[in-house]
Amino acid sequence: MWVPFFYFLNIVLLLGGLIGFRLGSVERRFSLALVQVLLSLPLLAGEYFYLTTRLTTPASTSMVLFSEIIFTLIWLALARHLHQTTAAVAGTRQHHFFLEIGIGATVAAAAAYFLIYHSVPRISDDVLTFPIYSPVYFAAVFTLITVLYAAWRLEQFWHALNSTRRWEYKFFMVGSYLVCGGLAWQASYRLTYLTIAPHHLQLLATLLLCGWLLVTYAVTHHRLLNRKIFVSRKVIYSFVVPSLLAAYLLGFGVITLIMRTFGMELTFVLKWLCLALGFSAVGLFIFSGKIRRRIHFFISTHFYINKYEYRDEWLALSEHLQGARTENDVVKALRQVLVDSLYTTDIFIWIGDTSRGYRLVSSPGSFQSGQPSSPLAPDDLLVSFIQNHSHFHLNEPEPDKAWHAVMTARRSFLTATNLSLIVPIAIGGQLTGLIGLGPEFTGGVYGHDDFDLLTALGSQTASALLAVCMAEELANTREQQAWNRLSAFVLHDIKNAATMLAMLRENAPEHIHEPEFQQDMLELVGDTLKRMGRVEHRLGTLKDEIHPDPQDMNLGRFLADCRRRLTTTLPSMDISIEGGDEIRVHTDPALLFSVMENLILNAFEAGGNDAAVHIRIDQDQNNRQAIVDITDNGPGIAPDLLPDRLFEPFKTTKDGGSGIGLWQAKRVAVRLGGNVSASNTEHGGARFVIQLPLSAAME
Repeated sequence: MWVPFFYFLNIVLLLGGLIGFRLGSVERRFSLALVQVLLSLPLLAGEYFYLTTRLTTPASTSMVLFSEIIFTLIWLALARHLHQTTAAVAGTRQHHFFLEIGIGATVAAAAAYFLIYHSVPRISDDVLTFPIYSPVYFAAVFTLITVLYAAWRLEQFWHALNSTRRWEYKFFMVGSYLVCGGLAWQASYRLTYLTIAPHHLQLLATLLLCGWLLVTYAVTHHRLLNRKIFVSRKVIYSFVVPSLLAAYLLGFGVITLIMRTFGMELTFVLKWLCLALGFSAVGLFIFSGKIRRRIHFFISTHFYINKYEYRDEWLALSEHLQGARTENDVVKALRQVLVDSLYTTDIFIWIGDTSRGYRLVSSPGSFQSGQPSSPLAPDDLLVSFIQNHSHFHLNEPEPDKAWHAVMTARRSFLTATNLSLIVPIAIGGQLTGLIGLGPEFTGGVYGHDDFDLLTALGSQTASALLAVCMAEELANTREQQAWNRLSAFVLHDIKNAATMLAMLRENAPEHIHEPEFQQDMLELVGDTLKRMGRVEHRLGTLKDEIHPDPQDMNLGRFLADCRRRLTTTLPSMDISIEGGDEIRVHTDPALLFSVMENLILNAFEAGGNDAAVHIRIDQDQNNRQAIVDITDNGPGIAPDLLPDRLFEPFKTTKDGGSGIGLWQAKRVAVRLGGNVSASNTEHGGARFVIQLPLSAAME
């Protein structure tokens, strides 16, 4: 049953080699011969194992001898193409063509002889014997000459390779010499003793399989075939589970066939144990995302020239960016694509500009609040490096002086965040952010494919961020224009109120002695003056011109004076201050008081008579700014207003609020050289952090 099948496979392999005559380049002919070897080696080894159990069958013996000749011819073709890849053979192709045709015809005639006549060798004491100068004898001579010629060509090929290519071909060379050694030993033994021993066939089959494994590893790991696969990754991934199941069932069937061939019986326990283990493995693949991602990584790095389908990732980010109206939407889109395409879960994203620095807007779920998360300053060495390089790689093969400077200054930061790679989010030389990645969970190392993908995604994200920023600036400009128009209406109302007061004054001499007129006059004057005072104060703070008058002062004493002044107006307010006795700042006390007054009044309005505010004074990690941390016991800030919408004009949740106070506080703080940020505490209250420049004596 198996003999015709083996004949068919060998004939197909032989005819497949004829395609080489139509291939133009030496590399393609070498690739074809290598594929033939990879297919014929395990076939010949399997036939050797098969012959050891069918030694008394003449048809099986002739079939194996036929396969030996076919494989020898394929091995000779591989050796010829190895020579052509390292030697100049121009002008001799026609001569080589006729030489190959002649050798092929001779060997094919010998193979046909074994195909037709089955009773060539004789069997004596479980050993095959054959007479001298018989076809088997000459076949052994041809095999010995072929493997010696192949070993010679392999040696020439190895010496022609440079050091880099030798590293790629070392497993191929070892496997090839193992095949040559096994065949040479078997041919020499046959020529010396004119016998073929079964245990020799088993040893030779084992040697061939070991050589095949080494050659296969070299071909797959180092892509020696140099062929690009244009099959879609989606097609491959959709067939992974069925393919694994088919391979498992095929392997199970082969094991069963081999055991039956050698007279061994597959027990009930072993059969069902193999089935259970196989289906358990499939279940793990289906339900384990980590295993699927490892297979995804293996396929991408072993079967494709490029690790990524750049077009698919670019389109995926474009799809996620559709409808992105805010910076937060753009960051979410970028993070989603990075999670789907990369092989790491440690992803950091910083967004900002070269004037204000870069704040961390996205980090891994395992990144705790106690770890360093302060913004990257514009003059940070890491930022400067990224501005002048395409990436910062922790395992850079040839680092320069700038790389060493960053490692020396920022080693603790890189260790705390477990970063391995940092790439820019930039377009047209404008750095709008940074992407930080931890190590790949597959154990792989970031390479040029990763750098190219992240560069493309960073450029696309930078373009989206700039578009969002321009849209927000346009919206703010329109809101400002609307507020200017509103201010005109307010001023008109003030003018009308002033007119009413003027008319009241004109009528006063005539009706001043009437008690009812007196009462109405006092109420009108009082209400109008209060309203005009409030409106005038608000409008005065909305002017674009804010000119600070900075001076050095003790921050702790200043805040203590603020507490004294505010508790006079708000006696029920509990204000506590912590730290800052020695911290001095360079700022305008009047403008800073307006900011503190605004924030504490907001806390009082949110907490009522039980309102309490705690103020903590400290310095940042770089000792460049003073930090005033203000927390209250109120209900907190609505999440949709965080982190920046709270400081936009007209954004408020208070009944009757104008949404101008915090916008004013933000503008004043920026003019003072600092900033104001908002968040919620763990207990639900609001938290405002004011950053102020330190005095020159403190730096």
